[in-house]
Amino acid sequence: MIQPTQPEVPQPAAPLQQLLDSAVHEAHFAANVSVDGTALCLTVYSSEAPFDRSVDAATAWMNSTGIDGTAACNETGSVVLTVATAAAVHQLIAVLLDPYIRAHTTATQVADLLQAHDLTGGSTVSGAHAIEVTLADDDLDAAIGFATLLGAPGIGAGLDLGRPEGLLGLADRIKWLATGVIGSEIYASADPGCVHAPEQITLQLTIEQARTLLQRHAGFDQMSGAAT
Repeated sequence: MIQPTQPEVPQPAAPLQQLLDSAVHEAHFAANVSVDGTALCLTVYSSEAPFDRSVDAATAWMNSTGIDGTAACNETGSVVLTVATAAAVHQLIAVLLDPYIRAHTTATQVADLLQAHDLTGGSTVSGAHAIEVTLADDDLDAAIGFATLLGAPGIGAGLDLGRPEGLLGLADRIKWLATGVIGSEIYASADPGCVHAPEQITLQLTIEQARTLLQRHAGFDQMSGAAT
């Protein structure tokens, strides 16, 4: 006689506390993880949460993203998301925290690229889907060096970089250079600086654009190595 298949018992969420804690840390997401019996609670403090600070908004977001759990507000007005199963923990990480982890990882890779070539500047995360790349020094070597990494070493030719219009012209050239390399338009701005701050060119890229830029640069490096 064939015995009926027993339904699989969902694994509890609580044993994944460390996993959720680590994801919160890697995402630089302001939140706290706590255990409630076999469930996990995520108290959200971040202003970058993808839902308004209300139970209704958080509940609607969880429903729309397939997270099996509940939402409530604590005594300080913070939203608390409670998930009872391991599957719900993994889904919460995937939809809430993984985009921020990816953004911070990409920003770090861009910053490492600049540092590896002794270019003054850095990159910062702008939400879960974009980063800003800054190229900042008084003689604009960082901006010109960045263009060299993308295959345009003479990008400043014919520009008077000691004047604001020259800086704006350089920013515009770098914008279109990066746009061509990436394959989609980016945004660039220029700041002439002051006594206390250097000249600066800022590029705004989506995470996908930044990752494409890193891939293109890696390709340029491989071609350069093959040529030598």
